Amino acid sequence: MIEFAVILPLIFVLCAGVFELVMFTLLNNKLIRTAGVLGDAITRDDIKRSGITGILNTARSFLKPFEFNTQGRIVVSQIYNNGLTTDPSKMVISWQVNMNGAVSRLGTVGTRPTNMPNNLTVLNEQAVVITEVFYQYQPIIFKGFFPNKTLYHVSVFVPRVGSMTTLKAE
Repeated sequence: MIEFAVILPLIFVLCAGVFELVMFTLLNNKLIRTAGVLGDAITRDDIKRSGITGILNTARSFLKPFEFNTQGRIVVSQIYNNGLTTDPSKMVISWQVNMNGAVSRLGTVGTRPTNMPNNLTVLNEQAVVITEVFYQYQPIIFKGFFPNKTLYHVSVFVPRVGSMTTLKAE
């Protein structure tokens, strides 16, 4: 009986740690898939800004049971090389659509992108659409023991129809 009383707190901490690790891993998996699915859906056809916003709103259902409205943010950017050149300095962010006040790590519209995923370079009048998903993770059980962490995942897709340098008119 005494051994059980000594071991019980350790078992509780071990089970809580396993639960926290599983939830963190599940959230990371969902964020990776969300970035990919949203990027894929957006690049399938020329689209309006409202269409992108509608697609981004589906992230709430992808990420259940995690609270996306208060903890998550998404930004979609289109990067275009506006010259017939291999010079990466010709890359420019043509447009962005964000959700929940997201700010892209790539930069703002009209500027040269920084922090491109895997040092990606867009060349020769090509374009890519980059989806960035952010989530402010707070430990569920071990609040106060471990700090909050901003999770960041990105996906890159080439537009399937045209270059998507502009969004369709509303």
